[in-house]
Amino acid sequence: MPTGSMPCADQYHLVSPGLFFWQAYDPLSRVDLTTTALATTHGFILIDPIPLTPPLLAELFHAHPPIAILLTNGNHSRAAAEYRRQFSLPIFAHPDAHPHLEFPVDHLLTDAEVLWDSLTIITLPGAAPGEVAIHSPHGLHLGDALVHLPSTGLASLPDQYCENPSTLRSSLEKLLRFSFEILTFAHGPPILIQPRNRLAHLLA
Repeated sequence: MPTGSMPCADQYHLVSPGLFFWQAYDPLSRVDLTTTALATTHGFILIDPIPLTPPLLAELFHAHPPIAILLTNGNHSRAAAEYRRQFSLPIFAHPDAHPHLEFPVDHLLTDAEVLWDSLTIITLPGAAPGEVAIHSPHGLHLGDALVHLPSTGLASLPDQYCENPSTLRSSLEKLLRFSFEILTFAHGPPILIQPRNRLAHLLA
């Protein structure tokens, strides 16, 4: 989902050991923008980052030094360039996302690629440009292909934002090949209770 000027989150939440999220409401796009951050044995990974107030960011990064930024599609430039500038972090995104971003990408993602020995990239054609999901030991991490908003609950990306809605539906079936106990999103808070069952019900 495209966004305008970037809001700043004033708190972060611990979802499970090594898994965090923060979010803020964007009045221009009228949607919650959510960041997932997760620990690996190599360091802390930021997924679709938005700003976090400096004292909280310093606190979080002191305990979990960041090593990279993952963007789940071409609409999620968000605050990635600022995080890269401030913390010298490489940005990872799919080749189809790259033309839509506002800056160069340091690493182009491929389907089934495994990063840092623990994160698997899942390409999701049909959603936003260059859409990917990320499977990790913490759970399954979504960009725009699925959202979890107060107005929608768990839902697939609205058709008007999709490159091809029918292709997206087929793509989402791939997610059920993975085992996960937490779903996180770029728009909305995590799902902690039976997320895989809820996804299967949505796709039934």
